[in-house]
Amino acid sequence: MFKQDKISAIRAGLESIVGRENVRTDEAEILMYSYDAGMARARPDIVINFTAAEQVAPVVKLFYGAGIPFLPRLAGTNLSGGTIPLRGGAILNLSRLKKIRQIDTGARLALVEPGVVNLELQKALEPFGFFYAPDPSSQKVSTIGGNVGENAGGPLCLKYGVTSDNVEKLEVVTPQGEVRTWSYKDRGPDLMSVIVGSEGTLGIVTSAWLKILPIPPLIKTASAAFPSLESALGAVTRIIGSGILPRALEAMDKVSMDAARLGKADPFPGGTEAVLIIELDGSEEAVLAAELETVHKICADNACSAFKMAGDEAERTLLWAARKGAYPAMARLAPDVLVEDGVVPRPRLPEALRETRAIISKYKLTAGLLFHAGDGNLHPNILFDRRDIQEVKRVRKAGYEILKSCIRLGGTISGEHGIGVEKRVAMNWLYGREELDFFQSIKRAFDPAGLANPDKILPVATEKAAGAPGSQAFGSQFAGQEKSSVFSGRAALSPAARGILDELRLRSDAGARTAVTGLGTRLKAERIMEGARPLGLGRLSGGAEIDRENLTARVEAGLSFEELDGQLRAAGFYLDLPPLKGSVGGLIASKACPEIRGTLLGLEVALADGSLLELGGKTVKNVAGYDAVRLFCGSLGAYGVIIAATFKLRAGPAPHFGPGTGKSAGLAPAREPLKEAPDWDAFEPEAIHRRLKKEFDPRNLLNPWVYRGEGLRDE
Repeated sequence: MFKQDKISAIRAGLESIVGRENVRTDEAEILMYSYDAGMARARPDIVINFTAAEQVAPVVKLFYGAGIPFLPRLAGTNLSGGTIPLRGGAILNLSRLKKIRQIDTGARLALVEPGVVNLELQKALEPFGFFYAPDPSSQKVSTIGGNVGENAGGPLCLKYGVTSDNVEKLEVVTPQGEVRTWSYKDRGPDLMSVIVGSEGTLGIVTSAWLKILPIPPLIKTASAAFPSLESALGAVTRIIGSGILPRALEAMDKVSMDAARLGKADPFPGGTEAVLIIELDGSEEAVLAAELETVHKICADNACSAFKMAGDEAERTLLWAARKGAYPAMARLAPDVLVEDGVVPRPRLPEALRETRAIISKYKLTAGLLFHAGDGNLHPNILFDRRDIQEVKRVRKAGYEILKSCIRLGGTISGEHGIGVEKRVAMNWLYGREELDFFQSIKRAFDPAGLANPDKILPVATEKAAGAPGSQAFGSQFAGQEKSSVFSGRAALSPAARGILDELRLRSDAGARTAVTGLGTRLKAERIMEGARPLGLGRLSGGAEIDRENLTARVEAGLSFEELDGQLRAAGFYLDLPPLKGSVGGLIASKACPEIRGTLLGLEVALADGSLLELGGKTVKNVAGYDAVRLFCGSLGAYGVIIAATFKLRAGPAPHFGPGTGKSAGLAPAREPLKEAPDWDAFEPEAIHRRLKKEFDPRNLLNPWVYRGEGLRDE
């Protein structure tokens, strides 16, 4: 049956759910939803407008049953073509679902529908003295649902985290039309975090419980002018390395500043080529004053020509208007702007800057350079005219070369704008075959029919790639190379880690079951299925590999948390976690302390067949592919064996965890201790957990008792 015939067959059912006026196939509506803020274009076959969240699941169920592709859409501000219907089908317009259902200041939560505009939520929270941390530059128009789909960031995410760090719980309509509610605190694998940043390919968010924070009593904003972007970025690394964590730390070049001023007088000294916007917050005037003094000195030592505090809220607002208005200001200079989005480890920003400038010059283009500098996130805004075919080709080539540069420098291809359709090919440059296959298996588990926003995020196999002898299914240009030559900055595996991989391969070939054991802190002997052979990870206990400038540490899974904590403290760093007992790998796999997810940047994981996945890395922002790092939190060793983890660190004295909030001699302010979840191991798999297990470990070889029972082959 042709697609239009399928739509005709279910049209009456659709109209009975949302009303005839909300089922649209007229040409004007179709054209309106054939593009977004990216460069791609494609026509849908039908548009469904929703007026109630309860309508979404039954509509999805109809499309799923008919085999018709569908994708959710809100404001359409995404910059990677994520809401373009490449296979036609249905656009599910959720923009009218814009109720703020609840603001609970006691629980510090806001319950909202996906169509709530980010800035409107901020305005609603302000009278209560609260704010929602993620603040993308598009916040005047972008919605919470879109922010969740892209895992949006913004200036404040330097201190307060990106969207995934500020979501407590999500209500999701699965591709099959079922309604599920997932939280990162749920027992078992972290499904909620996989939904965040999945661009509607794994499910549709219909409600979000968001973390809200009290507005800090004191907010201090300063601007610092520099004679070069290099000197400004050098100051950034030193500020973060000093132990100061600004609320925001943004950089702009002269092209962006000139565009944002709109002809107004230049407030900075002659010769200014870059400006930092530095914002600190807190509750103690003396502490902020000391931090500002340190920041001022660091800027001065890096050739700062003018350092100015915003005298009042009006001046602060003007500074931020210039920063957040830089992209639309650039858009006034040319018919089109390509906003690239790459991330590198923070200390490598100067190198990324030099290479980006060389690429822009090579292709004879003009670009304004913006940075979420504290995060290592760069946004070259490249001017062009899409009517000029040759210029479009040059712009695309320049964008791809910038992404390859970020990869070479140990970074990633997207920090907050997603992959969509625009960057699918770049996934081949960032990941090896194992990781791409793994992401594809996540997609299959959530969406077996492949109907939810199809052909996004992951590279699409060509006929040649799929059928030619010896070809790579994803056409990776790095096929056949060692991963160490692709993933710049990756640590080499220790002999112990290679031994684990070899042992898993041998056991897989023999069909032998494995009981993954760490330090014995949590695995109870009576739970080990008879016949499973222990695989001890205690040998994975090498010292932490601390990157002092980048504030990250790579740690093997068998190292005890107490030993890790001691090594970090001795080096002047700490993890933003309470004292915990057990091995690093065991703490992640058990999710005994759910907050551990917020400190994780990367994982190296061995699957049951001994293949190695390298997920995440040394950047604090990464939305390239599904959040598999957090999926392994709570996986109980049944999805894969954690070999090593990369954490983000804090510099300075570690907080004192204990009762009260006063200060202790020689210690940072006391904090209330986080408690381990008492029922972390009371996990009962649902259907989606079992589908994931079948994808990752179809013979149920790893910790087989976790998924023993009906629905998974157990032999």
